[in-house]
Amino acid sequence: MTCAKCGRAIKEPDYFCPWCGVFLAQSNTLPLENTELVFMRADLSGFTAMSETMISEDVMAFLNEVFGVFSKIIESHKGVVYDIIGDEVVSIFGFPKESGFAPHMAILAAEDLLKKLNELNRKEYLKSSVGLKIGMAMEPASILNLHRDLRNNLIVTKGFKKCQILQKSAADNTLLVCEDLYQATKAFFSYSEIGGIREDPISMKAYEYKIKTK
Repeated sequence: MTCAKCGRAIKEPDYFCPWCGVFLAQSNTLPLENTELVFMRADLSGFTAMSETMISEDVMAFLNEVFGVFSKIIESHKGVVYDIIGDEVVSIFGFPKESGFAPHMAILAAEDLLKKLNELNRKEYLKSSVGLKIGMAMEPASILNLHRDLRNNLIVTKGFKKCQILQKSAADNTLLVCEDLYQATKAFFSYSEIGGIREDPISMKAYEYKIKTK
């Protein structure tokens, strides 16, 4: 196709001209897709203490292996690794919509993350082990779907913040989920109610799913 404003050739269909930035779509509105997603944040606990007993090369090798394995597990459960921030991985389940059973797949992915970390903790060069604190929230999201890769799209949601609050409140080797996710999966998984968690302006009920590692 050719841009009507600057006349430059555009190899692939897009909403904006990569040369002059003009909006190319026929409609005057941007393509927002509204869908319900599951957001997960999994943070390595005790990592700072562990890294102080190791040389830097071993620290980086361990982190690379952990997050390499974590990425494969998340993707195998039809999730998307949205970001890796320090010793924390942020992922999303339920996009595209046809992936199906996102709440249940997300819980199973969390189980496998911890089971695999339990194995990695047995490496001979580790003088101490690390745990995993996981927070998970199911929330509506508006996605500015300009790119096939979800990580390059604008996502407007409370899901990121909610799962971060839950993750910070979780005990080691424990998963905390919000009310909606609990309701969607309680027939398949066992939980105990933790009570209310509040971090202005967000307030929600939390439920603990203690992951079995053996």
